[in-house]
Amino acid sequence: MAASFSTFKPQSDVSIAYEVRGGAYLGHQVPIVLVPGMASLRNDWDRLSNVLARNRPVTEVLLYDHRGMGDSIASENAVQAISIEVLARDLLALIAHLEWKDVNLCGWSMGGVVVQQLLVLPFHKMAPVPLPFRPNHVFLVATRSIVLASGLPYTSSNKPRTPEERKLVAIKMLQATFDPEWLKQNPARFEALVRRGTTGVRSAATIAKQQQALQAFNFADLLGHVLPTTKVLVIHGELDQVIPFSAAQTILGRIPSAQFLRAGTERGELPTLRFGHHWYEYFDPEIWRDVLEVFMSK
Repeated sequence: MAASFSTFKPQSDVSIAYEVRGGAYLGHQVPIVLVPGMASLRNDWDRLSNVLARNRPVTEVLLYDHRGMGDSIASENAVQAISIEVLARDLLALIAHLEWKDVNLCGWSMGGVVVQQLLVLPFHKMAPVPLPFRPNHVFLVATRSIVLASGLPYTSSNKPRTPEERKLVAIKMLQATFDPEWLKQNPARFEALVRRGTTGVRSAATIAKQQQALQAFNFADLLGHVLPTTKVLVIHGELDQVIPFSAAQTILGRIPSAQFLRAGTERGELPTLRFGHHWYEYFDPEIWRDVLEVFMSK
């Protein structure tokens, strides 16, 4: 993980590690928050976040680790308390701590579930909380709005894994995020991702709780309350083997303001929808930068 990061404590037994990149001109544009998925750490975004921070020098890019992952510390009780709502409230508290009044949000896989949960927190029947910021643009990538049986192939373990066992777990999970042709054509890149997947604190207990949380959320009926001023772009690849392509249509049917990113030849469009779950490893990162930039300019 990066040597330099800040921390914030949403509660006494949780410390969230975060970085703000591209912040030389703070406050000039709306920042974007990259919300990681299950088992992911903030540096897993590097291929995308580096090009965003480099090409968007007047906009902050917020990266963070979920509680109990990476450099974010959590007590055993705080890990056991993990739910999608808890992770959404952690994110709300972090953005409030930064005192940002407008934000853009990009949630990938579990991160997209967390972002949707965040958007509907003001409409909860029990313990609703207003958002102290405006979510201007939202990207929901390779995610879902209802519980699905599918997901990353992760098997929890009650005993510590050896380095070789951790590598095998990383290989199995990462293979699911790519299609066979990508794996065939990119062996060196895949091996680099496997090496990264075995570094950093990727707590088995925390990942198991994240996995459980993805089988227990229930906010779909509230998504109709998402304000039309929040522009939502749904991104999903036809080759996704983790979350079915049809999940995108479910989101589009639930959020009135949601649009779907289609293929095309214009800046901000994709050359094809034939990509897998690990979306930003497909195409040049500048293509994804343009997708985000163009939509955020609307």
